[in-house]
Amino acid sequence: MDPREYLLVLRRRWRVIVLLTVVTFGVAAFLSLRGGRAYEATTRIAVSVGGYPSGDPLPYGYTRERESWLAAEYLADDLGEIIRSDAFIRDVRARLDPTTSTGVVREVIRAKKTHRILEVTVQAGSPEAAERTSAALIDVIRAEGPKYLAQLQTAEGRAVPIDDPRVRPATTTGSLAGDLGLRAILGLIVGVFFAFVVDYFDSRMKNTEDVQRALGLSVLATIPVDHR
Repeated sequence: MDPREYLLVLRRRWRVIVLLTVVTFGVAAFLSLRGGRAYEATTRIAVSVGGYPSGDPLPYGYTRERESWLAAEYLADDLGEIIRSDAFIRDVRARLDPTTSTGVVREVIRAKKTHRILEVTVQAGSPEAAERTSAALIDVIRAEGPKYLAQLQTAEGRAVPIDDPRVRPATTTGSLAGDLGLRAILGLIVGVFFAFVVDYFDSRMKNTEDVQRALGLSVLATIPVDHR
């Protein structure tokens, strides 16, 4: 097919493209504005380990301070994985609602590590629920941390929350606009696809090329259409 024929199809079926694009955008906007708004609470936890035991010899080129920093980073890595474990989630659930499944609680908790600082984010349907879940998580780390990590059983290992939970909407205006824009583009793509589908199954002759293909005859002349 000549590229100009593609443009002719789009020109003939522009109503299908516009209709599907508008419908897709309208449905997406309705669901986004009427749906439940998500909130998230974020808190940061500082992980540290005391000095390297003075009685143990160190390899050449190593310092006790360096070993302490590395141990703290490893401990933060482990704590981030423990926060996503079934056992830890069960302890958090017990402080919230024991009837909630562990899968539901795990899905709303995310942990991100920056060196020795662990940032934990909790999502919920309301600010109060997000803050309550975050507080329960911090309480488990304080009370049950030594149960999971032997380093937290001693004075050398610490996991200390350094921020109160900060609650904010998880869906911002920018992210909402971006989501609606992507859905509108999707609607446009679907509209273009259906425009070609509709045109393919339309058996009417729309131009001289269709007549020549159908009859095997050459078109000698055409009668122009008066649009007045």
